[in-house]
Amino acid sequence: MSHLPPIILSDLSSNHTENDCACPDKPFITTGSFEEVEDDCACPDKPFHLAAFTTAARSDLSHKKLSRTPPMMKVSPDLCVISLPHDFTLAFSPFAPAGPAVLNPQAMTHLQTFTVPQPIEQPIDYTLAACGLLIPAEQKPSMIWDRPVTLTSWLHVTNACNLDCPYCYVRKSSARMSDEIGIRAIDSTFQTAAKYGFQAIKLKYAGGEAALHFKLIQRLHDYAQALADEKNLQLRSVVLSNGTIWTSAMAHWLVKSGIKLMISIDGVGQAHDAQRPTRSGKSTFTRIEYIVDKILLPAGVLPDISITITGQNASAAAEAVAWAIERDLPFSLNFYRENLLSAKYETLKLEETLIIEGMRKAYQVVEKSLPTRPFLNGLLDRVQVEAHAHTCGVGQNYLVFTHTGQVAQCQMHLEDGKAIKKVDDTINLVKQGFIPVISVDDKEGCRTCTWRYRCTGGCPLETYRATGRFDVQSPHCNIYSTLFPEALRLEGLRLMKLEGYLS
Repeated sequence: MSHLPPIILSDLSSNHTENDCACPDKPFITTGSFEEVEDDCACPDKPFHLAAFTTAARSDLSHKKLSRTPPMMKVSPDLCVISLPHDFTLAFSPFAPAGPAVLNPQAMTHLQTFTVPQPIEQPIDYTLAACGLLIPAEQKPSMIWDRPVTLTSWLHVTNACNLDCPYCYVRKSSARMSDEIGIRAIDSTFQTAAKYGFQAIKLKYAGGEAALHFKLIQRLHDYAQALADEKNLQLRSVVLSNGTIWTSAMAHWLVKSGIKLMISIDGVGQAHDAQRPTRSGKSTFTRIEYIVDKILLPAGVLPDISITITGQNASAAAEAVAWAIERDLPFSLNFYRENLLSAKYETLKLEETLIIEGMRKAYQVVEKSLPTRPFLNGLLDRVQVEAHAHTCGVGQNYLVFTHTGQVAQCQMHLEDGKAIKKVDDTINLVKQGFIPVISVDDKEGCRTCTWRYRCTGGCPLETYRATGRFDVQSPHCNIYSTLFPEALRLEGLRLMKLEGYLS
């Protein structure tokens, strides 16, 4: 390939897919997307950027504009470099705004010339800088947080469920959210969004099994959509479900209303049934598979598949991943979080070696099939490829409304909900809760880690359960640091396949 120009394949956007292939006689950059995969957590909303760049400079980098006064740049410190087929190299900087870049030998050679600081003058230099592979030479790299634009509200529709999953944190009952309480929660969400300048709202309808009260979801969504139209706010919605009771009419309403669906599948066949049986102990996988294949997919509903990894099903995760890939469905691998109701089940507890082994089997399935659909954000629990400082949006851009109308910090702490005093200031109310808002830069064991802006110290509740502290690294730190480079390699292979460098 010595005759080729420098080639860079990268993924710079988390909002849309843009494939920009140039002719082979000049360098090119391919910008794709990191698909948002639905799960039961609230993720941080906006990526970081390097503090050294002004807004105008960042715009220049993203559009590969040549500056009148070219800045002096150098190779980013702690650069992760992974060999790929055909002498391509994956390069990833902890200061990258999004994911890794894949460089051919010529581009890699050009990058290495910046080991000695020099001005960026060619279009490829700006591409390397936009990918975070080059940083300002005379300043210590630091990150600045962009204000979240989306306010997410979890609406706990009901405590009721037709399944009996051992790791569930909801105390089951027939109690459900009334129309009045649901409307009040939506009003509070929109008024809070207006007060704090959010531009978009996301609603998560959950339970229990939210679909047991589907007509309530329909009424609440219609109300929320009318408010969004009136206030000129973007509205996104998702229903979190066990996938067992969907009908054709329900599926077509989702499509018509533009609402996403997330379904939990923890394995194939018996492996799934062991963790997600009915309340009478019967199988559910066959029913879910029928609904997905015969009802949802024909109606145009592509559900996001959430796979909860426990000590019991770690070895079965690969089959669940294969099942999702066969249907071209987004999927996420999420670690079990122990709670008061699940602590008695010893078989669910995460054992590090077992989890790593099971995850690697799942990664082998991904590599064998190598879907071109973006998958990196779903490969490793709460690890996200876009740079961020907080694992979730608790205390910043996330609200949980209980079925009784109280507001909580996290859906795993529903019983700690507080009465709403100011309908337009629920964010301030949840800030005063049990879970503090702590940046990864302030967590012991995280401050100097290469992956700190990706895993951000893991789930704060899981860390507190294991250590009694919120300001330290995750108990799963070794799992994250071991597997994330392997997940990055898979992303590099995906980019190569997407652009025709792998069959």
